[in-house]
Amino acid sequence: MPLQIKIQKFYLTCYSVLKSLPALAIVLALMSFCRSPDIPFKKGLYDLGSPDHRYTMPANLEEISGISWTGKGTLACIQDENGIIYCYDLEKEKVVSEVKFGKDGDYEDISVVKSTAYVLKSNGHIFRVKNFKKDEIKVKRYKTLLSNKNDAEGMFYDSSENRLLIACKGSPSIEKENHYKGYRAVYSFDLETKQILEEPAYLIDLRRIDSYKDQGNFTQFSSKLAKILGITDPYASFRPSGIAIHPLTDEIYMISSVGKLLTVLDREGLILGVQALDPNLFRQPEGICFSPEGDLYISNEGKGGKGYILKFKPKPHE
Repeated sequence: MPLQIKIQKFYLTCYSVLKSLPALAIVLALMSFCRSPDIPFKKGLYDLGSPDHRYTMPANLEEISGISWTGKGTLACIQDENGIIYCYDLEKEKVVSEVKFGKDGDYEDISVVKSTAYVLKSNGHIFRVKNFKKDEIKVKRYKTLLSNKNDAEGMFYDSSENRLLIACKGSPSIEKENHYKGYRAVYSFDLETKQILEEPAYLIDLRRIDSYKDQGNFTQFSSKLAKILGITDPYASFRPSGIAIHPLTDEIYMISSVGKLLTVLDREGLILGVQALDPNLFRQPEGICFSPEGDLYISNEGKGGKGYILKFKPKPHE
């Protein structure tokens, strides 16, 4: 059993003990837990309340669902209805080319590896589009073990292991029975074998997400208590819609449109920090990527308005 899962099972055991206590004991225990100095907190590299630039998308990218850095100041973008890759020039602030690779469908994310683009559908299918910047493209579809119940939404190329990391918004389990209840899963698609590994590469404990959200905030603490008492769904607070690896720190960034959160993991899958996203600024965050210098880009669907991409430059070292 991976070390990450053992650690997370330990936290779940503690949670079960708390749940069996009387309500007052739960309150006292959680107040102590939420204020515990043992919970690590990652200081943010970005001021996510103050974007350095906002790029407004054209009408055909109102429902922009995924972005990927392609080099030379260009982002590859997709939207969740058309099988088209849109290349967006950040300096010119416009789409400079379009590449149709498939039929209309629910496309969720894109990852560019040199001259090849990989596009993810919500049912877990992956489209490989070779030479996507040229006139003659070659398209191949890979059907993975993921399905509609997993609701695959985020994908990013992990160059260290030549794989695609796929974040699931829905069920964390490939099999019919849910073996990872209370978690969100990230799976690995090996680009050498073109197969997805059956065991998740990472499991994110949703109760640990809540513990970060509750630190020092009585209102959110009350919300968490309601979840523990069964008043609300304890698994609905984090449904990843995008994933990316920071090019300088090698940390894993995951955004969730549901709950408006950014979560940062280390390479072992342990949570380093969670940051709330202002819903007035992040209308519906769906895509995330970085430039080689560490500039952060987060795309948002328009929800009836125009889609847009927010750029955040790293904060200067203190």
